[in-house]
Amino acid sequence: MDGNFSRVGTEVYSPHMGFEKFAARFTQSFDEVRIAARSFPVDRAIGTRVTGERTSFLDLGANRGVAALLTGIPRLVARVSRTVADADVLLIRFPGNIALLAMLICRWRGKRFSTEIVADPADYFSDAASRHPLRRIARAVHCWATRYAATHAETVRYVTDYTLQLAYPAHHMRSVFGFSDVYLPDSMFDQREERAKDPQDSFGIVNVAMMHNESKGHTVLIYAIARLRARGLNVHATLIGDGLLREKFVREAEQAGVAGAVHFAGSMGGDEVRAAVARHALFVLPSFQEGMPRAMLEAMALGVPVIATKVGGIAEVLELKELVAPGDVAGLCDRIERIVKDPAFRRNEAQRHRSIAQRFRFSTLQSHYLTYCAELKARSLT
Repeated sequence: MDGNFSRVGTEVYSPHMGFEKFAARFTQSFDEVRIAARSFPVDRAIGTRVTGERTSFLDLGANRGVAALLTGIPRLVARVSRTVADADVLLIRFPGNIALLAMLICRWRGKRFSTEIVADPADYFSDAASRHPLRRIARAVHCWATRYAATHAETVRYVTDYTLQLAYPAHHMRSVFGFSDVYLPDSMFDQREERAKDPQDSFGIVNVAMMHNESKGHTVLIYAIARLRARGLNVHATLIGDGLLREKFVREAEQAGVAGAVHFAGSMGGDEVRAAVARHALFVLPSFQEGMPRAMLEAMALGVPVIATKVGGIAEVLELKELVAPGDVAGLCDRIERIVKDPAFRRNEAQRHRSIAQRFRFSTLQSHYLTYCAELKARSLT
C-alpha cells in the first residue's frame, strides 16, 4: 500500500494507521499480518506504532516522487515480488504507485489478490487538486489501474457505500464490500470532550489534512477566512497537518492578510488531534478529493459540527443541500457565516452530525471486518 508512514530508528509510525486503528482489525481473523509500504525517516514520531501483536512492517524503501521511484525500481520490484510470493492472502489498497506495481507483479506471476479502493484517482489528480506537470498522465494510469483491480480482484472492498462503486465497479462474480475503515472507539460516543468556549467575539475553525498537494482545499479555506473577516466576522482557523506545500499555504495566508488568524499547527498524533478538534466550534473540510474522510467523521463523533464539499463519499454521510461545491469560496463563506451567527443552528448541526457518526463506531465496523476477513480467507482457499 501507499500511506503516510514515518520511521524513527527501527519503529514505524502513522497518524491514522497505527496498530489499533488498522492491523488489529485483521489480527482477530489472521495468524499474522504484514504491512508492506514505504516509510520515510523523521526526527519525531507522529501518530502511533504501526506494528503490534502478530503484525510486522515490510519496508519498501523511502523513494518519493516519480524520479526516485524510477531510479529505485529494481530494488523495489524485488521487494514487492518477495512480498507477493510470500503472502497467503494478498490485499492491495488502491490508488497508489506501490499498489499498481504489486498488481502488475500479481498478474505476471498468476497470483490472486484482493483489493481495497479508498479514493478516486480522478479527483486526486484533477487539475484543481494537483499542479504536478504529469498529473494527467498519472490520472489516466491510476484510473485504469483502479478499474482493472476492481474487475480482477478476488474480493473488492470500498470505503464508501456506493460512490466509489459507481466509479470503479467490480466484476459481478466478485465478493464486494462497502464500509469505512475509520477508527472511532465506542468510548468517543460515551462522553463529549469539553470544548473550550470561544471568546464572545471570536470563532474557532479547525481543519485536519495533509499538505502534500492542493487536493484538501487549504487555499480555499484561507481565502474564505479572509473574506469572512472582511465581512466583520472575527473567525480564526487552525490547520493541523504538514507536507511539502505548507510554506506555500503560509505565504498565501500572509498575502491574504490573515497570517494572524490562520495558525499552522503541524502534524499531531491521534489523541492530540482529537483534543485539538474538540476545542474548536467548527470543522471545515473544503477538499477537492476524498474517499470517506476519517478526520471529518472523528469531528462529528466528538460533537463538533462540520462543513464539507461534495466530493467522494461525503454525500453518503451529509445531506446534499448542506455541502459546498469544491473550490466555491463564496458558498463556503455563506455556509460558515450561518454557523457562526446562529448558535441554535450550530448546536442542532452538532447533535445531528454526532448521531450520524454512530454508524461508524468501532464495534459496528468491526462486525463488518469479521465478515470481510472470513471471505478473504475463503477466497484464498478456493
